This record gives sequence, structure tokens and C-alpha cells, in this order.
Amino acid sequence: MITKSKQLSLFEQLRQSAPTLSDEQVMRRLCADLLERAEIVEPPVPVKMLASLRGIASIEEAEQPFAGMLQPGGNGFEVFVRRGDGRERQRFTIGHETGHTLLPGFHEARQYRCDGPRDWLEQMCDVAGAELLLPEHLFGPLVAEARLDLTTAERLAGQFEASIEATARRAVSLNENPAMLVVLSERHKPIEAGREEQLPARLRVDYRVAKGNWPFIPRHKSASENGLARTLEGEIIDEYISVDELCSEPVGRVRVSAKRYGSKGRVLALIERAD
Repeated sequence: MITKSKQLSLFEQLRQSAPTLSDEQVMRRLCADLLERAEIVEPPVPVKMLASLRGIASIEEAEQPFAGMLQPGGNGFEVFVRRGDGRERQRFTIGHETGHTLLPGFHEARQYRCDGPRDWLEQMCDVAGAELLLPEHLFGPLVAEARLDLTTAERLAGQFEASIEATARRAVSLNENPAMLVVLSERHKPIEAGREEQLPARLRVDYRVAKGNWPFIPRHKSASENGLARTLEGEIIDEYISVDELCSEPVGRVRVSAKRYGSKGRVLALIERAD
């Protein structure tokens, strides 16, 4: 008899049968198989139903510092999502935790979705979260027929009941042309700790995701008042401008759709190379 600890995960099984696939391709194929099994043909995706197909018996809100947790329960696995997160973020978290059930070791210890740096396991589960919440077979055609901008991201986020940020990331990954999402927030650099009262906060890069050949953009790089920082005053940018101030090498004028969301100065900028 094979014990649980010796059972291969679905990820390991597919990895053995298709060794030429990358880790991300393995994860995407497993998610596509799950979506096909559930017969998902239109948005929004019922992520709780997908979770149930992977043995997750209950999903509850909880006061916890991490976005999600998966643990063994009496009648299957239990998922806890952070009560303070919005519904769209919780839906992504459910997809993320469902991804854990496809990977090695999920039945041996609690699994967490935490903020901050992502190890391999968390990266793979983030792939699953995007694949299950915004499936390529449903989301991809809608991206292909629309203009890549925040108006499109907002519309698709509503259709798929996903956050605008997750939707924009997915749109970049499936866009036909080279594209990039840069996420910024109004804050100080880490080296300015303790001097916040003397130095003004500036709009700085949190992270970027890109498809195609783009130069490196350093984290904490600040945007100029004549550039993306205009969004802090409520301006919506939808024009051809230069973002060379953020990049390690010039790219020239690019099409930028940028907007501030929320009260904490968080800015999303969708960027596509000029025609």
C-alpha cells in the first residue's frame, strides 16, 4: 500500500510524463484540465466549485495576517481567506490555495499565501490563481479584441469578478504585442526610514510585469511630476509619453494608460510600445 507521503502530486505526475514542459506550462495544463472537468464556459469562474473538485470541503473568512491558508480538515481540506480583503482578492486567493493541491507536499503541512517575496511554490500557486480566475480560453479572446488600457482592465475585472491589478497583469501576459504593467505607490525609499518628516514621499515603483523585450526597471525608482506622478492629483493618463526616467535604458515614446486607485496613492500603468 502506498502512503500519502509517497503519492506523487498531479504536478509531479505530469512533470514525469511531459519532461520538456516548463514548470509554468505544467501548472497551466493542470489548471486547464481542472477547468475542462468543471465545464467552465463563461465568466465569472465559480472558484469555490473548482476548489471543491480538489478536495477543499470548506472556505471560511478569518482574522489572519496572511491572505490565505490551506490545511487538512475532518472531511477534506479547509481554506481560510483574510476577512479584511475584498471579494475579488479573496477569489484569487481561493484559486491560489487550490493551486497548492496540485503541487508536492500540500497534504503534509499547512500552506499559506503571504504578502512579500515569492518562493517557487508561491509563484506556481500565483500562476494557478491567474489561470483559474482568468482562464486563457475565456479571457484571451477578450484581450485580443480590445485595446490594452485600464478601461479594458476595469471592464474585464467586472466580468470575471477579479481585482483590476490581477486583471491587468493577466492582460499583459496574454497581449499579442510587447506590453508591461508597472505598479507604483506614494512612499519613501527604505533608506529614508527615520527621515520621513524631512523628506517628501514620492511615487515609486513597487514592481513590474512584462511581456516581450523591455529594459529593467529598478524597484523604488521614482516617477517625475511631469510623468506618471501626475496621477497622484487625480489625472488619468492615456497618451503617448516617455517612461525612460524609470528604465535602465531608453525605450522612447510608448502608449501609457495610468490611473490612481484608492486613497493610498497606488498607481497602475499599462504600457505598450508605440506602433
